Amino acid sequence: MAELEINRLPGPEPSPALSPPPPPWYRSRRLRIFALVFTVTLVVGLLVVFLRPPIYQASASLLTKAPKAADQADTLIDPNHPLPLPVDPQHVAIQRVLLTAQPLLVETLHRLEPEGLLPQGITPAEVKSMLSVEPVPDTNLVALRAEGSEQELLAPLVNTWIDVYMENRIRQIQQSTGATLEALHAQLTELESRIARKRRQLEAFRQRYDIASLERSENDVLARLKGLNDSLNAASEEAVKAKARLEAIRQAIAEGKPVVPESDERVLAVLVEQAQRLREQLTEMKQRFTPDYIRLNPQYRKIPKQLKEVEAKIATLTGNGKKVVLTTAEREYASARQAVEEIRRQLNEQKRLATEFSARFSEHEAMVKELEQMEENQRELQNRITRLEVKQNEDYPQVEVVERAYFPEHPVRPHYWRDALWVLTGALGLGLFSVWLAEFLTRREKPAPETRLTLSGVHVYANPQGQEMLEQAAPGQAILENQAPVRALESHPPQELSRGEIDQLLDKADLRGRQTIALLLSGLTADEICRLDTTHFDLKANVFFAPPPHQRKLPLAPRLKTWLETSGGAPLTPTDEEEMAKSIYLTAVEADLPHPESVSPAALRHTYLLYLLRQGIKLAELEKVAGPVPLENLSHYRQHIPKDVDPSTATVHLIHPCLQP
Repeated sequence: MAELEINRLPGPEPSPALSPPPPPWYRSRRLRIFALVFTVTLVVGLLVVFLRPPIYQASASLLTKAPKAADQADTLIDPNHPLPLPVDPQHVAIQRVLLTAQPLLVETLHRLEPEGLLPQGITPAEVKSMLSVEPVPDTNLVALRAEGSEQELLAPLVNTWIDVYMENRIRQIQQSTGATLEALHAQLTELESRIARKRRQLEAFRQRYDIASLERSENDVLARLKGLNDSLNAASEEAVKAKARLEAIRQAIAEGKPVVPESDERVLAVLVEQAQRLREQLTEMKQRFTPDYIRLNPQYRKIPKQLKEVEAKIATLTGNGKKVVLTTAEREYASARQAVEEIRRQLNEQKRLATEFSARFSEHEAMVKELEQMEENQRELQNRITRLEVKQNEDYPQVEVVERAYFPEHPVRPHYWRDALWVLTGALGLGLFSVWLAEFLTRREKPAPETRLTLSGVHVYANPQGQEMLEQAAPGQAILENQAPVRALESHPPQELSRGEIDQLLDKADLRGRQTIALLLSGLTADEICRLDTTHFDLKANVFFAPPPHQRKLPLAPRLKTWLETSGGAPLTPTDEEEMAKSIYLTAVEADLPHPESVSPAALRHTYLLYLLRQGIKLAELEKVAGPVPLENLSHYRQHIPKDVDPSTATVHLIHPCLQP
């Protein structure tokens, strides 16, 4: 084990007998500074706090109701479940402007002057600064407040302010709309009386000329005319049918066809059928038997006799039927013609009445239009009155005093004891800060003691006199600064790998090892590689992103992109740094590299940093590419920047040559 020996060089030591004893704490310089600053700050602060006059506040509440629309009907409200009033910020804002108007405040002061509550020389501007109008959130309430040190004045001031506002509001409403509304109401009354007279005239005219409906076709005269037209058409059609039926009967009689009434048609059909059957029997008998046999046989002899009887009945029925049917048809035709003539006569008379009614109905329509025009004028006049009243309500919405102001018994501010506590805390903090500031400004640096550090025969001196001893020291000795022992114990930087060694590693490594080596040569730390996933890669844009907390965007090397595509776009990264170091070490052993124990993730990262530095990258830009670099390593890396390269104009290629295709 190395020998560690620290010896103090001989030098002058202060004599305890010559050092003055420290003063007691109650006479120390720090206490004097603290006491002075604390006392002055506390006294001044307390004077400011307690010399402030008390501020009192008196408040009242007004409820503003927005006007209801003219076409909105009143709704029934259940007293057990009242509906909330709709909030209208616009009308609340109107009240705020009206209440703080200058004429209103001047009149309020004039009202209060006889009571002797106003201070001498107070102006409306000073009163306005005492008053405030604040809307209550989510309601139509307006809070009126008065604040000041005059305790007796505040409540009368607010109440008088409200009274003056309410009186001014009523007076302005009457002045602005009273005369106009009165004239409009007079016009409306006159127009309503004219409309009533016109309606009475129209009703009398209707009764005189029997006008039952405003629709022309619904009145009796025109309705009867229409009915007669329909009846004439029906009668004419019936006459045509009767004549056609008569002509058909005559044609059938002329052709010798049997014509009988409908009631005898069934009997005729039976007789014809019976005759046909008898003829068939007679023909059959004549074919089978001789005439003598038929005449001698009683059963067959009666058939010809029955046939003659049936034919006689048919002749009698058809002869009588022709006369009956012809007579009936002629009578029906004559009746139809007579009905047509009568309806035509009535129709001509009704047409005369309809012509006279049309003239009266036209006159009735003119009277109706005149009445409608008067009613339209009435509605327009009513709309004007309604609009004027609505505008009046918009300019002066309904206001109700919910609560008046009362005498304030306690001040609302200032909070003397709370503010005094803040002053005490501030004085204490300022006193402590003053002590620290005085010590900081008057502190003197003490000379460091002379020491010597021996590490296995190497002596390190901490003062300039050691330089003289260094000149006489044996080989192997060194001089360091005050922190040289710590720096002497620092470890050496990792080994830099050549391009051939990296190529051998890539050849022997598997797919996971190649991706890990490529990521180390692309600017990621070992910890960042272990936390990668597919969301950090954009193969289409050829970029990838370092995971937090040191997020940055880096170019994707061509060979690394190929290996990522082979694994389906997902990185095959190790689970932790120990597994990564073990994998790289085994790959170095398999590649038969000299000193495989020096091949590590740190060595690969060190190689990539040196690659960037030799291109002239700025140290300030190094962490933006390769992530965090320890402070103690920056001075070492600074030595690798070429002196003949200007970092401000240097072109830096971020992709390592081993990762190019």
